[in-house]
Amino acid sequence: MAGGRSRNKRRFKIRLFAGLAAAGLSGIAVFTANAADNTIDGTLDYVALGDSYSSGHGASSTYTGDVNTTCKRNDLAYPNVFFAKYLASAQPSKSSSMFNLACTGAKIQDVIDDQLGSVTGSVEMVTITIGGNDVHFADVARTCVLNGSAVCTQALNEASPKISTLRQPLTDLLAEIRKRAPVANIVISGYPKIFATGGCGALSISEDNRDRMRGLQELMNDLIREVAGASDRVQYADPDGLFNGHRVCDTGDLWINQVGDAVAQLDTGAAYHPNANGHAAMADAVFDAAQGSTTGPQAG
Repeated sequence: MAGGRSRNKRRFKIRLFAGLAAAGLSGIAVFTANAADNTIDGTLDYVALGDSYSSGHGASSTYTGDVNTTCKRNDLAYPNVFFAKYLASAQPSKSSSMFNLACTGAKIQDVIDDQLGSVTGSVEMVTITIGGNDVHFADVARTCVLNGSAVCTQALNEASPKISTLRQPLTDLLAEIRKRAPVANIVISGYPKIFATGGCGALSISEDNRDRMRGLQELMNDLIREVAGASDRVQYADPDGLFNGHRVCDTGDLWINQVGDAVAQLDTGAAYHPNANGHAAMADAVFDAAQGSTTGPQAG
């Protein structure tokens, strides 16, 4: 365990030092921090951005405070779990800070307008999940489950061409984050596919339309991955494979809320979002991406 923790420290430190060098800041005094710490000043100054998958909408039915209730920010969201995992692994000697500014319903432009204010030069870690609302994935899933095949097909047809239009806005967003936080380790996460293959019991969505929905989500994840790869020091986190066996229509422990689940019964908007176990899996993927590695099996 100690050896694993040491490797974690080195990986985080390498990425942050590389960021400093790329930004032309390698000679500044931040290197006077405790050598055992894995961030540039012994802390992790972390900002989480994005949509409901970052805010934790659906992780539980508990949201504290007016802003958190409006934005559905949840203590079980993957940014919170990631931050706790980081603190347990790295054990920084100084206090660290974490701000989750993500908001349910947020689109790319909303992040630019409402969430970037806390992304500054002192920030060392930024995570983001964004793009799903620009394509209305959750709405499409809900439409497909609650309506017949023809209505579902129409919703899928309307969503499909929107994906390619996100390449430039997403590219610009990541560039703006990098400009504001020149030394930050930036991780953008893809989305776990909502539906499994095979039979799906009483749900009205056909296997063909589920396959099409899965295909759309793959296209979205491919675009996010490509944009990350073409951006300045941005890592892509891929949680999808971790959800194998845990999607809607799987028979085991589900990590995505369905319409009839307890959380979704209290908050219908939580349907087709990850539950607490799903957010824990997403935190694992983001943690590994922050260290430059990948998580879990191939997506199914």
